[in-house]
Amino acid sequence: MNAFGKGLLMLITRQISWFFRMSLGLGVLLASSAALAASVSLSSVSSDATPSSQLDATVDFEVGEFDGGNAGDELRITLTNPSVGQGGDALFNINQVFFNATGTVTGLSLLSATHSVNGDVAVLWSPVETGLTADGFGSFDYALRDGVGEMSPGIVMPGQNVVFLLAISSIGAVTGADFVVPNANGYTVAAKFVNGPDDPEAPGMEDSAFGTVPEPSTGGLLALGLLALGTRRRKRQA
Repeated sequence: MNAFGKGLLMLITRQISWFFRMSLGLGVLLASSAALAASVSLSSVSSDATPSSQLDATVDFEVGEFDGGNAGDELRITLTNPSVGQGGDALFNINQVFFNATGTVTGLSLLSATHSVNGDVAVLWSPVETGLTADGFGSFDYALRDGVGEMSPGIVMPGQNVVFLLAISSIGAVTGADFVVPNANGYTVAAKFVNGPDDPEAPGMEDSAFGTVPEPSTGGLLALGLLALGTRRRKRQA
C-alpha cells in the first residue's frame, strides 16, 4: 500500500474511533436521563369484593425541572385512569394515590395539580400527607387525596388524568426510581377507587377498593437498572 493509501486508512480509523466514543458517550447520557423516570401500572389487588377487572390505573414518576417556580428538582406525578379496564370493563373513579420514597427524599410539597378536564385542582389535593395507611396494604410514605368526595371536580374519572407537580427536599440526587419503593407490606403504589359501576357494599357510596402493585413494574425496574449502569460508569471514570 502506498503512502496515500496508508494515510487515508489512518484517517478513516480515527474517524471511526471518534464516532464510537461519541456514540458511547451519548448512550450513557440517554441512560442517565431515562433513569429520571419510572412508571407503575396498578395490578388488580382489591381490598374488598370489587371485580378486579374494574381496578386499573397508571402512575408515572418523573424528576426534573418543570418550571414549577421551585429552585431545585421537582417531581411530576401523572395519575391516569384508562377509559376502560381489562377486557373492556367499566372502571371506578380515583380520588387517592399512595406511594413511597427512599431515604434520600426528606419531604415533598405540592406546587400544582392539573386535571385533564377541570384544570387547576391543587386546592382539592393539597397538602401532601405522610404516613397514611391504605386499608389492608399497609402504611405509605406519602399520599395525595382529594378530600371533597365522589362528586369533586378533582376526581379522576375513566379517561381522565391529573398531573401533580411537587417540590422535592432531599439529601442527595433523586430520580423517578426513588419513588418506586415497596413499603413494609411489599407494596409500592396504591390508589383508592370510588363511586364505581358495581359497588358490592353500598351502591352510590365511596368504595374501599384499592388497586396496587407488590413490586416495581417493568418500567420501574428498567429505570433502576439504568440508574445502576450510570453509577457503575461514573465510578469507573472517577
